[in-house]
Amino acid sequence: MIMIRRGVFLKSIVMMAITVVLLSAGTIKADITGVGIEGIAYHEQGGNLSSAPNYDWWYGCSPTSAGMMMGYYDRNGYFDLVLGGTAELSTYGAGTYIANDTIASSGHIADFYRDNDGDGDPYGDSGDDVSPPFHSFNSLADFMGTSQDGVRAGTVAPTPDNTNGSTTFWNFTDGSQLSYTTIAGWGANYMASSGMYGIYEYIVYAGYDVSTLYNQYIYGWGGNTLGFTLAQYQAEIDAGRPVMIHIEGHSMFGYGYVDGTTTINVYDTWNDLDGGGSWLDGQNPGTLTWGGTYGTTGWSHYGVTVLTVVPVPGAVLLGILGMGVVGIKLRKYA
Repeated sequence: MIMIRRGVFLKSIVMMAITVVLLSAGTIKADITGVGIEGIAYHEQGGNLSSAPNYDWWYGCSPTSAGMMMGYYDRNGYFDLVLGGTAELSTYGAGTYIANDTIASSGHIADFYRDNDGDGDPYGDSGDDVSPPFHSFNSLADFMGTSQDGVRAGTVAPTPDNTNGSTTFWNFTDGSQLSYTTIAGWGANYMASSGMYGIYEYIVYAGYDVSTLYNQYIYGWGGNTLGFTLAQYQAEIDAGRPVMIHIEGHSMFGYGYVDGTTTINVYDTWNDLDGGGSWLDGQNPGTLTWGGTYGTTGWSHYGVTVLTVVPVPGAVLLGILGMGVVGIKLRKYA
């Protein structure tokens, strides 16, 4: 099981903490052109997905990266995955952004991201959640369990303590795919603690469904022979689907690759604000050698979260509206 955060290693046998270091962007094919019509996306092999958003860190790298996935789909025909209008292409710079409400709402921040130790910085704190009932869940960080303490609304172990800014992603150690349906079959505790399952919950909350959603180690991580490959990543990009990239310490948004190389292109949720190249403020956009380390601190690429959003089938939608649904249940609060 992997815990995502910008921090230090936790118990190495059970979970790993995650942090970020960034590389400057590599050279990308410059002949990608097209018209900016909402609802239409294209990709030229060896380049990047068009209309891929680039979002600044907002109360967790994992919900921010998932927010870029929602923003991409929202801008390409899956309207209302970002509520309140069309998703922005960028949330960098001063201003109010509707994408941020999708990532972590004001209710989420008030309930789960509080300064517990009095140092003026809530990041990394725990034991700070308000007492239930919480607000009705309405953002990715809510459903993904980001920043939420280990025991919430009656759940018990194996629900981990997600300190402020952190999110948990479970993986099979043999490298095989771990799907959201498998998580659901394991019961409420795993559903509550799984960032990947929370992505599913948010998508259903927004009125859509998924045909594919899973976590997977990359091929070779820990010696596995079943993992996700560079060729599979490239195929996802070529099909017009972004991929969440996990390195030790951070989650990022994979939106392209450099043809003929093992380099992929990512938006990392941070920004090189001073141009100094420090990992503390990022070098966004970034590049990553598949399966390699990201930046100068040696944090390794270990996994992915793969997603395909689809419309809710009409018959299923009628069942939801008219008869109710037997099966997976959304949590209003956790």
